[in-house]
Amino acid sequence: MKTLIAGYRPYELGIFKDTQPEAEVLKQFMREKVRAYAETGTEWFIIQGYTGIEFYAAEAIMDLREEYGFKFSVLKPFHKFDDRYKEEDQLKLNRILEASDFHNFVFNRPYESPKMFRMINRFLIEHSDQALIVFDEEVESKTRFIYEQMLEFQENNPYNIERIQFDEINAFIDSAYER
Repeated sequence: MKTLIAGYRPYELGIFKDTQPEAEVLKQFMREKVRAYAETGTEWFIIQGYTGIEFYAAEAIMDLREEYGFKFSVLKPFHKFDDRYKEEDQLKLNRILEASDFHNFVFNRPYESPKMFRMINRFLIEHSDQALIVFDEEVESKTRFIYEQMLEFQENNPYNIERIQFDEINAFIDSAYER
C-alpha cells in the first residue's frame, strides 16, 4: 500500500518557526497518523517535499521506519521548486532526501506553467493507493487543488482519502492534555 501525504504549508497555519507550540503539536499528530498507517499496511509513504505538514510527516516517517520497516519517497514536483525555500528549510529538505529510499522529480525540468501542478497532482494520485491530507475547507489553501483532484479520481477508482480537519487536530490536543 502506498500512501500519499499532503497538507498545509506552515505560513498557512500561522507557523513561522519550528519551535512554536503549534508546530510541535502537528509533529506529534503526524507521528500518530504515520504510526496508524504503518500498522495497517502502508509500505511506502510519498511526499513532494513541501514545508509544513509534509516536513512534519517526514520527521515521523524517518523516526518510525526502522520500527515498522516501511519506505518513503520524495517526488519533488520539478527542478528548482525549492529554490525559494529559506536556507534552514533547504537543509531540512536535503536531510529528508538523504534519508529517503527514493527521490526524483515528477517533471525532470524547471517550472513552465500552472498546468504542471494539475499533472503533478494526477501523477501522485495515480501512483498511490490512498491519501492522508490535512485540509479544512474553512481555511483557503493551495491544498484544495490536490484534494479536489483526489475526489475526482476517487469517483472512478478505488482510492481512500483520509481528510484531517482542524476539529480532529483539536481533539488530539485535548486528549494530550488529559493524559
